Amino acid sequence: MRTLVKVFAVAAFVLTLHPSAASAHPMDFSKVRLVLQGGTVKGTTEIAVPALQQVLGADFTAADHDVLASYLREHIAASADAGAWPLTIGAMTTREADGMTWVTTAFAFDAGSAGAADFLFEYDAVIEAVAKHEAQVVVTDGSGDTVVRGVLTDMIPAVTIHPQAETGLGDMVGQGFRHVQDGADHLLFLMTLLIPAPLIAVGRRWAGRRALRGSLWAVLRVATAFTIGHSLTLIAAAMQWVEVASGPIEVLIAISVGVAAVHVIRPLVRGGEDVIAAGFGLVHGLAFAGILAELGLDGSASWPALLSFNLGIELAQLTVIALVFPSLYAISTTRWYTAVRVVGAACVLVAAIGWALDRLGVHANPLAPVEDAAVTHSWVVVVALAALAVVAVGRERVAAEPVPVS
Repeated sequence: MRTLVKVFAVAAFVLTLHPSAASAHPMDFSKVRLVLQGGTVKGTTEIAVPALQQVLGADFTAADHDVLASYLREHIAASADAGAWPLTIGAMTTREADGMTWVTTAFAFDAGSAGAADFLFEYDAVIEAVAKHEAQVVVTDGSGDTVVRGVLTDMIPAVTIHPQAETGLGDMVGQGFRHVQDGADHLLFLMTLLIPAPLIAVGRRWAGRRALRGSLWAVLRVATAFTIGHSLTLIAAAMQWVEVASGPIEVLIAISVGVAAVHVIRPLVRGGEDVIAAGFGLVHGLAFAGILAELGLDGSASWPALLSFNLGIELAQLTVIALVFPSLYAISTTRWYTAVRVVGAACVLVAAIGWALDRLGVHANPLAPVEDAAVTHSWVVVVALAALAVVAVGRERVAAEPVPVS
C-alpha cells in the first residue's frame, strides 16, 4: 500500500511540472537567407501567413503580394559606412508546411563598391509587433559555405555581416544547442536513457543498484554511444552522402523514445540502454541533419560549421546530464525510485505513442500543448525534479532514524 501511495504521489508531482498552455509554435520564427555575391546581396525571407496576419490583419492572405511587399520595405534594411543600400523586393512563392501556408519573398541590396565590406543587416518583420517572434539568419559567403549567422529578436533586430570572414562558428554551436533544447523528443530520449544508469538488471527486471562510480560510468557509456551514433549520421546526411525521407525518421524517433521507456520499466537486454543509445542515435542524427536542411545548410555547410553544430548538440546533451542526473541518482538511493522510474517511463511512453500516431497521420497529438510548454519552461522540470529528490531523501532519512525509547 505504501508503494502504491508513492506511485500516486509521484504521478501527481509529474503532472504539476507542465504548464497548461503552449507557448512554442512554428509560426513563432521566420527564416532569412542572405547570399553574398560581390557587389550584390541577395536574400529571401520566409514567414508563415498566421504570423503575418498578426501584423497585417486577419484578412491577409498569401495572394496579397503588394501589401506584403510594402510592409517588408519598411522592415528590411542593410547599410555600410557610406549609408543605406537600395532595396528591391522580388518574387513571392508559397508552400504548405506544419499545417499552414508559408510565404517566401525574394529581395536584393545593391551594395555597389562597398560589397566586400562589413555591413549591418536589419530585420524586424513581425518581430516589431510580436515580442516572441524570432528570425534565423543564414548566410552563404563568396566561397559557397553556408552558416547560421544569428537569431534576430525584438531585443536584437540587427546583425553585422562580415563577408571576408563569415565563419559564424559560435552561432553554429548555438544552433546545435538550441535545437536539442527545443526538441522534446530528443530531450525525453536522453533523459529516459539516464533513468536506468543507477540500476543493475538481473534477468528481465531491475534488481540492484550501482554505487556512484558505477552510475557515472554507465552515464558516460550511454552518452558516448548516443554521441557516436548521431554524429555518424548527422555528418553523412549533412554532406549528402545519404538521403532519407524525413517522415519515416520522425516516426522512428517516436519509436526510439517508446523503446527507451519500455526498457526503463522492464530491461529489454542486459546493458540495453547502451545498445538503444547507439542504435537509435543513428536515427536522431538524421533528424539533426534535417534541421540543417531546413536552415538551407544541407550539402553547403563547411566542415568547421558542421562540427560546430555537432559540438552544440554535445554541449546540450552534457547540460541535460549535469542538470538531471544528480537528482535521479539521489532519488535512486531511496525507495521512491521505483515509483519515479515507473511513472516517469509511463509518461514518456504515452508521449511517444502520441508522437507516433501524429507523425503517421492517424491522430493529432493531444499532448502537443503540454510538451511545447514543458520544453519552453524546462527549468521548471529541473527544479521540480531536484525538489522531489530533496523530499525523497529527507523522508528516507527520517524513516531510518531510530525511534527513541522512553
